[in-house]
Amino acid sequence: MPESSHQEFKSLPVTGDKISFEMFFKRFYPRLTAYACLFLESKAAEDTVQDLFVYLWEHAGEITIHTSLDAYLFKAIYLRCLNQLKQRKTRDFHHKCIEHYLLEFEIQLFDPDTNQSIRKLFMEEIKEEIKLAIDSLPEKCREVFMLSYIYDLKNKEISEVLGISLSTVENHIYNALKVLRQKLAKHAFLITLFFP
Repeated sequence: MPESSHQEFKSLPVTGDKISFEMFFKRFYPRLTAYACLFLESKAAEDTVQDLFVYLWEHAGEITIHTSLDAYLFKAIYLRCLNQLKQRKTRDFHHKCIEHYLLEFEIQLFDPDTNQSIRKLFMEEIKEEIKLAIDSLPEKCREVFMLSYIYDLKNKEISEVLGISLSTVENHIYNALKVLRQKLAKHAFLITLFFP
């Protein structure tokens, strides 16, 4: 092994001295990469160390080191790793904000309170299901229910109009609501609102 391979570096190689810089790189790269791997995954750690060496190659003449060379290099890697972690945290935060915004936008887009088309489709579907459910009631039961909930007549008024007892009217309404709640179970909340 050439004697130069054991060279102790107390400062950065002179700018443009490729041979010295190559030896400098071979000496410090493995140690700095291993250190960077304490903070970052392998590929990111290698990239970070390589970026530092590119920076050192391009700016060696401008850098003043006030500590030992080892201390300077390890501190430089430490700061670069921290910077990457902060950037990732910021990027992840922004990604989460964007995801949250898109989710909110999507929810609002399909909200029947803000989207007339969705509301119309939804209400049309419900209206059709309610109509079919009402149509499925026995004739007299349907008639009583319609007078009560569609035409808003009181039970006593229905009794007088149809010539049936008040208790019969109440039984028809009870049976109608029971059938409707079963048939429209998936819209239970709305049924409770419309037909308490």
